[in-house]
Amino acid sequence: MHYHRTTRAIAKSVLSGGFRDATGTYLTDREHGGVWVSDVQLDENEGAGGDALLVIEGLEPREIAPYEWIEAGKPYREWCVPAAILNAARIREAS
Repeated sequence: MHYHRTTRAIAKSVLSGGFRDATGTYLTDREHGGVWVSDVQLDENEGAGGDALLVIEGLEPREIAPYEWIEAGKPYREWCVPAAILNAARIREAS
């Protein structure tokens, strides 16, 4: 399972119409696009704000491997995955 924290309004939009790619430089010198997901349930302490948690099930490790952001010292794994890949998976709100 993978997770994406967001606001309730955005979660409702994702559940009805799917994820949409966001873009940003994310502390690098070039622009990146996709949706941030992690292998644990992140919160504000890790920079993931929002009052809703989406669960993404059925992602194949080889499918998202090219999108992993590896940072030394982080106790979790994180990916910036194209929305099209996530939208092909099962998305639900955490209970």
